[in-house]
Amino acid sequence: MRLDDARRLTGPNLYGARPLVLLELFLDEGETADSARQLVQARLTPLRARVGLGEVALRVLRSQQGWVALAHDAPLDEMLVGAELLELCCQAELSSGANPTEALAGQLAQQRDPRLPALEAEARRRGVPFLWDDETVSLGHAKKAQHFKRGALPPVEVIDWTALGAIPVAMVTGTNGKTTSTRLLARMVQEAGWRVGMASSDAVSIAGRTVHEGDWTGPAAAREVLRSPEVEVAVLETARGGILRRGLACDAIDVALLTNISDDHFGSYGIHTLEDMAQVKGVIARAARHVVLNARDPHLRALPLGQGPEAVTWFADVDGGAAPPPQSARAVVARGGQVVSIRQGVETALLAVSDVPITFGGTARYNVENALGATAAALALGVPAQALVRALRSFTATDNPGRGETWTREGVTLFLDFAHNPDGVESALRVARSLLAPTGRLTVITGSAGDRTDAELSGICERIAAAKPIAVFVRELEHYLRGRRPDEVPAFFERRLGALRATSEVDALTRATAPAQSGDVIALLVHLERDEVRTFLGGNGWRRG
Repeated sequence: MRLDDARRLTGPNLYGARPLVLLELFLDEGETADSARQLVQARLTPLRARVGLGEVALRVLRSQQGWVALAHDAPLDEMLVGAELLELCCQAELSSGANPTEALAGQLAQQRDPRLPALEAEARRRGVPFLWDDETVSLGHAKKAQHFKRGALPPVEVIDWTALGAIPVAMVTGTNGKTTSTRLLARMVQEAGWRVGMASSDAVSIAGRTVHEGDWTGPAAAREVLRSPEVEVAVLETARGGILRRGLACDAIDVALLTNISDDHFGSYGIHTLEDMAQVKGVIARAARHVVLNARDPHLRALPLGQGPEAVTWFADVDGGAAPPPQSARAVVARGGQVVSIRQGVETALLAVSDVPITFGGTARYNVENALGATAAALALGVPAQALVRALRSFTATDNPGRGETWTREGVTLFLDFAHNPDGVESALRVARSLLAPTGRLTVITGSAGDRTDAELSGICERIAAAKPIAVFVRELEHYLRGRRPDEVPAFFERRLGALRATSEVDALTRATAPAQSGDVIALLVHLERDEVRTFLGGNGWRRG
């Protein structure tokens, strides 16, 4: 056996609602999940005894050909050393010249604090939010919270529990549309007059102020938003990586929005199928009071939900070909050109789809779905209909940078989008083609992270080829090799599409715009070099569309 990873799942996760210490292993030929468990158990028990920990029972949580996930329960203050010991078990021979357990025993002595699990248990009993990491423990959210350094935790009995409480929390996940849906939902909450804290793949913002830029979709970002005293409602984009690496930041959320499930990021953490991915995304559904699901997606329709019909809202783009949602108490649909809310059989038309700018007059059906999902989530949060309609009418590509953004120059249109998997590329290029003049030509600029399988890369290439571009430019995403060799992904696109190699997005744009004619469209996908591209556009006469 070989180590894949050893880590803590610090909140609700793929395997359940409680924190776990997890070990993932690659199995050698002839090894089974149970034989690996027995071997690790035999090594773990004496190691734990040497650092002063009792015996634990390892469980097989997930196994497949050549891979297994094992885990055991642990008090919160023992989890870090527990993960280190599991990793130590995977060393074939412990060094005779060093005693790693001596250092771990010292680490355990520093971290052990019975007040931590005691506070967690009392918070759980009282229904008070409990947020923790290696530096800080928080009881409650925002203004209804108290925060304590890990080394200075109070005893349970001195806490004024009556002063602690929660704010509304919405989490958004799925394969495509997460960031757009998160931004739009946050706008709806803001239009209702509430101060919103938002975490997304672009930034963390508090009450409209950006506090961090970059990809913030894991539990650390969620904790930062929930700890901010300014925030009245939290809207948190939640990606698969954070769920798999650590679990959720909080035990209970108010609304979970799941946009869709499609091919993306297979092959890591033992996730290889759409059904696997649906279970990962479904972690937020299991933690939610109310769940919002895309009725078009068979994997979401198949999710086992404990909530009753009144606690599930389905959304469906019926005009875009989706079947009507399942019979339930609540739904939001696009039908007859209108966004319609349905509750207990009563239908309310909210506005025309064509009045939602990000749908490009209804051409961008994926953004029709994003608008429907955000609307359903906002209604579940208690956002008044008038506020969410104002948000739908006013939310434009300017508010959603890098997603369906357009620029024009001398009749040429540049379409920027973060499409990065087969379904996303197909949807984005459908919109790009709709922007072509009758004699216009399409050029595509693309690239891909290295942690996509060859099948996923082939799917992206097939979707690009189907759009019939006159040229394709590909560049290396050098910060996203993720296990691939340099040049491997661009070479794949060259073989499959005859793609031309570019050194950057600006290089590709320079070469793509030189022969462009009025009526042409250039689609720049996986748009990452935003500052450089905007400087280029601003200095070369392009105007935001």
